[in-house]
Amino acid sequence: MIKDLLPRQVVCSQKDQQGKPCHGKLKRYHPLDSYYNESDPGRRGQIKDEFGENKTLVLLRCEECLTLFRLPEELKEKFG
Repeated sequence: MIKDLLPRQVVCSQKDQQGKPCHGKLKRYHPLDSYYNESDPGRRGQIKDEFGENKTLVLLRCEECLTLFRLPEELKEKFG
């Protein structure tokens, strides 16, 4: 699942089975770049369906639960 990043969000908001937020750090992630390359074929297909084959795509990924977050427009201009 790819979630929208909230304003000023710096930690993961994905909740576990008990309803507690993950609070893992969010790091920049390049899922379609040849160096990083998403290994899960299901998640890779979901990324390609939503964003296309853009090799310079930048998302944020939680270090703990591996949830992906879309960047808001103002950050897309900064990182893209």
